[in-house]
Amino acid sequence: MTASRRFAIALLLCAACSRRPPLAILNYHSVGQASDDYTVPQAAFEQQLDWLAGQGFQTASLNQLVEHRLPPRAVILTFDDGKEDALRVVLPLLQKRQMRGSFFIITALVGQPGYLGWDGVRALAAAGMEIGSHTVDHQRLADLPEARVRWELVESKRLLEAQLGKPVEAVAYPFNSVRSRIVRAARAAGYRAAVAGAAHGGADLLDLYRFTVDGFTPFEAFQRAVLH
Repeated sequence: MTASRRFAIALLLCAACSRRPPLAILNYHSVGQASDDYTVPQAAFEQQLDWLAGQGFQTASLNQLVEHRLPPRAVILTFDDGKEDALRVVLPLLQKRQMRGSFFIITALVGQPGYLGWDGVRALAAAGMEIGSHTVDHQRLADLPEARVRWELVESKRLLEAQLGKPVEAVAYPFNSVRSRIVRAARAAGYRAAVAGAAHGGADLLDLYRFTVDGFTPFEAFQRAVLH
């Protein structure tokens, strides 16, 4: 067993005793010029990335977490919705620092104004980014009947896999909301990792807590979230 694998397993064992995953998982939506509930200004985003690099953090994927292949001092950067700035703004900033991210796509919005087309989604994957599902229609799953929950999870995964030509094993629950029946449905659909938020997230691989970073997040709060 390699040293990095032993380190990852030790982190997971520690996390089992808490309500947090063994590393910080950060939740972004858009990066641009605005500063709002869904958009982080580019200057603030670059400051955050540069601080992570300066502190010796290495970006990882949810697949690496599942496979116990985390690098030392790992952090996971997630980006919800599949907005067009993912390719235009976020990807170049990550590549400049040799970082990676996990991008969760709302499949019904692919190709709509302001969102990535399938060529853009494939470009992210080709650049080494992790692609996951954000369901078909981005509805709050807890409000849906079980059959619709299954469809949202299964159909989005099927379509992403058909477009990418490889397995899609991670999902971000819309609105960061999840219930035990939804976790069971995600497992049955074939997902191996799923991210939620502060209210519902925990340490389980299909119910992972992540910290949301928006345009109003103080830099000190960002640092605390990473160093938890």
